Amino acid sequence: MKSLRHIPPLIFLGALLWLAPLALTSCQEEPAKINITMVSDYSQIIEAINRTDRSLTEKVSLVEAALAGGFADSQAARQMLQQAVSSLTGTVSERLAAIEAAVKSQTASLETKLSLIEAAVTAGFADRTAQQALTREAVEALSGTTADRLAQIQTTLKGQTASLEAKLALIETAVTEGLADDKAGLELLQQAVSSLTGTAAERLQAIETAVESQSASLAAKLDLIDMAVENRLADNQEALTLMQQAVEALNGTLDEKLDAVGEAVKRQTASLETKLGLIEAAVRSGFADDAAQEELLLQALKTLGGSLDAKLAAISSAVGNQASNLSARLELIEQAVNEGFVADTVQQALLRKAIESLEGTLAEKLTAIDTAVSRQTVALALKLGLIEAALKEGLSDEAKALGQIEAALSTSLKDGVDSVVTALSQVNATLEGQVTVVLRDIATAISRDYDYLSIVWAIQRAVDKLSGEKHMINGHEYVEMGNGLKWAACNVGASRPEESGDYFAWAEITPYYIPGHAHDTTTTDGSNWKEGKSYGYADSSNVYFDIKTKEYTKYITEGGSRLDYEDDAARQNWGGTWRMPTESEWSDLLTMCDWDWTDNYNGTGVAGMILTSRREETLGNQIFLPAAGYWDKKKWYEKKDGQSIVSCWSSSSVSSSLSKKLDIVNGVKAFKEGDRNLGCSVRPVSN
Repeated sequence: MKSLRHIPPLIFLGALLWLAPLALTSCQEEPAKINITMVSDYSQIIEAINRTDRSLTEKVSLVEAALAGGFADSQAARQMLQQAVSSLTGTVSERLAAIEAAVKSQTASLETKLSLIEAAVTAGFADRTAQQALTREAVEALSGTTADRLAQIQTTLKGQTASLEAKLALIETAVTEGLADDKAGLELLQQAVSSLTGTAAERLQAIETAVESQSASLAAKLDLIDMAVENRLADNQEALTLMQQAVEALNGTLDEKLDAVGEAVKRQTASLETKLGLIEAAVRSGFADDAAQEELLLQALKTLGGSLDAKLAAISSAVGNQASNLSARLELIEQAVNEGFVADTVQQALLRKAIESLEGTLAEKLTAIDTAVSRQTVALALKLGLIEAALKEGLSDEAKALGQIEAALSTSLKDGVDSVVTALSQVNATLEGQVTVVLRDIATAISRDYDYLSIVWAIQRAVDKLSGEKHMINGHEYVEMGNGLKWAACNVGASRPEESGDYFAWAEITPYYIPGHAHDTTTTDGSNWKEGKSYGYADSSNVYFDIKTKEYTKYITEGGSRLDYEDDAARQNWGGTWRMPTESEWSDLLTMCDWDWTDNYNGTGVAGMILTSRREETLGNQIFLPAAGYWDKKKWYEKKDGQSIVSCWSSSSVSSSLSKKLDIVNGVKAFKEGDRNLGCSVRPVSN
């Protein structure tokens, strides 16, 4: 079909003679000349388009003539077509019949027909089904060979009259009607995207409008999003947003929406990372549960084309892409391993890549890892591998990793004992040969509804029993008392339970300066204290106390806060995973243990409290808290009213100046608030 810009002048003049009563600028007898201004012509054309005594086909021809004669640009033509459609009268069926007649005509271009169909959708009397049918009729009305028809489609895609969403529907129809295969369909889509004009923001807006419309299938929209990323019109985050918008634009029941996502995922034209983002969007929108997500991921993997190396490359690319969250990428790795696309030896490399691709601050990256670790759908072995990768990449320390392992195990316990036992046996290969004993202990711990700590230390207990080694953490002995927490056998600064050990101000990691004390390592004038700290005889014994203002400068939140590891005397003096217990952890011992006062512990002449576990699994285990008293600046308070005192800090503060400590006076237990400058004992615990 010839371009309308090459219509013979007589045909063009004939089309405009229809407008002669409106187009003449004078009543001269000379032949009418079309020398009116653009503004004048445009208004007269609109007036003609609004007339009800002319058919829609005639009005479309008029718009085409105006385009060919330079009286209207593509935007004006689109507006005129919308006006022509708005002027239609009759029932919805009658108006659709008028649209159909115009679409089937041989006089209008395909581009104009697309805009006409789009105008019908905008006017509200053509839904997506009607739009698809009309677009198909427009394609069927094309004349010539397959190559000729495809060339006309290409010309339309390069034009500016039809919108991107209308072009997207045309491409789908061309593929459906057999005029183009999937590869040619992508080439057509590239032409449509390349035809976009304006700024990058305006072009992205056109893509967003197409994605949110009802004019194309979800699979076609996925291809469009991929193309937008390829042409650098959208970054990974914007692509994820587009996918979410495409999913939200879906109509129908939940099952119908899920079917649409499934069909899109099966398409080989969309990239794996885009499919991954789509699946995540479906989960976020609430119509894909965990089981559906796993099935969709499996479909996405099974539709990967190419050799095994090509598939692995696609998986690697998807794992390193920020267009989906970390949890989705982990599940993809798991499915890939299960399906044999990825060997176990490659799994850890993929996990490292997933870690390396995380964006944002360190806190945001750790949050992403925490979220993935707590997801029920991610396998425990994979979670533990992720935590290991995060440690190797320096995103977390041992303490953080420990908390993540706890969360991973706690979540995975919902899957039952067997899954946890299997995963733990996989990541504890060093226990081969003794695995029966280890797994029995773990299974016993789980069956008693223990938390993660008990499970992990079940492994440690088994190893200790088999090796005959003491229960040691970083060179310091511990005792299990039944809450899964490891309690140190003695205070910081002591080597035996009956020794007092050192005294610390709360949040201070250097011992209280006590002249003549057995553990004093300072000079008598305190000259080796850093930052001018002078413990035991200054106005304050705490580094976070401002002597001038008489106020604390850290942990000043009213309502309390918890000690940071950098200010934890147990962690900083003993290292490893040792720390000060919280008030709650001290309280646990009240319910789990018998508390007995003695004035002569093991014949040493030292007074204090013996705690004996009542829990079945730790029955009879004991720790001893010596009556070491406490220091307040220069004065040592060994006794109160002649009675011996135990005074141990917790890591919990209660106000801007007070912290909680355990006080025992001659066997009477109490949790009290103490000024942070007091020098008290520190009894470490460890996870």
